[in-house]
Amino acid sequence: MIKKLYNTFLSGDKELASYIKSITGITPSNLRLFKQVFQHRSKHIEPKENNERLELLGDAILDAVVCAYLFKKYPYKEEGFMTELRSKIVNRKSLNEVGNKLGLVEKLSFNRRSMTDVSKDLGGNTFEALVGAVYLDSGFEATQKFILKRVLKNLIDVDTLEQTNTDYKSQIFHYIQREGKAIEFKVAEEIVKNRRAYFVIDLEISGKVIARGEGFSKKVAEQNAAMNAMKQLGIVSTVAEG
Repeated sequence: MIKKLYNTFLSGDKELASYIKSITGITPSNLRLFKQVFQHRSKHIEPKENNERLELLGDAILDAVVCAYLFKKYPYKEEGFMTELRSKIVNRKSLNEVGNKLGLVEKLSFNRRSMTDVSKDLGGNTFEALVGAVYLDSGFEATQKFILKRVLKNLIDVDTLEQTNTDYKSQIFHYIQREGKAIEFKVAEEIVKNRRAYFVIDLEISGKVIARGEGFSKKVAEQNAAMNAMKQLGIVSTVAEG
């Protein structure tokens, strides 16, 4: 309690403490953790100085909280429904929007000249790092309360996401198979980017490459390839744009 009072009124970082409380509802005890949230690897390469480890932890905590939330919200829905809806809630687009609404990128320290290829994901990545910091600082119960009350209640419209089809891969499979053609996803390249596996996937229709997608997992890269192929072929998607 004394530490929290010091951070709020006397610390040289009391503005950061005030900001964290305003977006999480929690007065932070360990401001060092929250400083680290806003340090990107492009400027701070040492693991103890940047937010990548916090991002990894936050990703796991967020996944657990969202899964428990859906388990209680939809007691009669099967596993496949929950898996798909959880994916919609914690995907890059959704988390990027949350991070941007919270103003996280505005406080992030990063090298703009080296960020052209991943800058669109800064909001979501920083949000995950914030979740990791809240967990280490205040525990699981407080983190769960933050996510449920501040994020899922106010920043993500779960009911709208439930009605939104984001599975481009299934859509193009159904369309192409109706045409009597073969469709296949092939790994064109697998590299390491930002210390993580990064995949380049080609989508082939009857042996011809139609489109390409990229991402930090095969699943994401395949969805991007499917989306690009649908645009290339002029297929009208049932995915709600936003």
